[in-house]
Amino acid sequence: MDNVSNLSTICQCLKLLELQDFRSLLGDHRAKKLYTGNTIQLHVAGQLLGATSYDMITEQLQAHVPLQKITGVSSISPSALSRKTATLSTDTLQALFVKLVRAIQHHHPDQLEKLPGGKKLCLLDVTEVTLPILRASWANYSKSKHGVKMHTRVVVADPEELIYSDRIIASTMDVNETELSLELVTDPEAIHVMDRGYQKHEHFEQWDQPTNKINFVSRIRENTQFIVTRDFRVPKADQEIIVSDRKVLLNKCSRRLRLIVFRDEEGKEYFLITNCFEVSAVEIAQMYKYRWLIELFFKWIKQHLRLVKVFSYSPEGIWNQLYLVLIAYALCTLVRLQSGSPKTAWDILKLIRIYAHQPWSAMLQALERKPSRTSKGRQRLPAPREPEPIQRKVIVR
Repeated sequence: MDNVSNLSTICQCLKLLELQDFRSLLGDHRAKKLYTGNTIQLHVAGQLLGATSYDMITEQLQAHVPLQKITGVSSISPSALSRKTATLSTDTLQALFVKLVRAIQHHHPDQLEKLPGGKKLCLLDVTEVTLPILRASWANYSKSKHGVKMHTRVVVADPEELIYSDRIIASTMDVNETELSLELVTDPEAIHVMDRGYQKHEHFEQWDQPTNKINFVSRIRENTQFIVTRDFRVPKADQEIIVSDRKVLLNKCSRRLRLIVFRDEEGKEYFLITNCFEVSAVEIAQMYKYRWLIELFFKWIKQHLRLVKVFSYSPEGIWNQLYLVLIAYALCTLVRLQSGSPKTAWDILKLIRIYAHQPWSAMLQALERKPSRTSKGRQRLPAPREPEPIQRKVIVR
């Protein structure tokens, strides 16, 4: 990171976007005040500082002189910011997001030795953003529900330290997961892990083609029909977890796949279909357990970056906000990696908000500061005392 110690923390973070004086040839040819570069900067700053409306973003701009200098704008009205946001090119935001993802991959390559099977792990799932019926009639799903979906692929670089999204596809709520899974399951060097919503036997067959094989692990419904062609022996040490390990034929699928049934800690059984035969059944089960990390990712961006609150109800504004949220998340991750801090992404975001108007040197000191006391673990509780007698009448004069 090109550190400038006297630059404010929020401006130092925005420098990582490399958008100073960036203009779009088509979108900014008549722009006098707001153009693509500083509009993105204002939005990302708003996401990092917890803004939930255009009004808050414009107030943050007026309150922070360094932010005015880096964006080249001293003040702007919320309506002007709203109009400009709706005209932003989603392709430009996507390119910026991909650029940040590559920077994350450069600073933290996938830790394959920490992953089951020693292979790259990609998780697939979808999250929904509900919209008001009257304001977003274009996102009609049912009489009582309107909204959009963010079909997401998350990379598990390190199960304990780093996960990040590297691809999303936005859609209205009536688009099923299987309609877009072929566009997300594309990496021949990764194992793609997904839930029952992605079960489509024609896709399983396509991913298992010998000329272009793509590894996958998918949970399937318990009532799925199949024909067993071979039973694999389950090692005695794994029998508490693995119920069965078989080679099977599914309906509408000519490829022989592997069906693993495993039992979790609570005794619930899961049916997994995969084309990974060189990996142990226990490792396949562990891969599926890591699918919970994408749920934590969705919870993070909704809770800390307020994805549940949209700024605009137009299609373009919502698509753009999805990418702006992901850019803010990637920026927090990149700050953590470049600073070498052991803190979590949430810790980094809290410190950015606390030291936003302070010099970057103060932020660095906070990142390097060690805790004043270390935990001694759970302390022994004192023995319970005898209950005191209850006073039934009290008079205070």
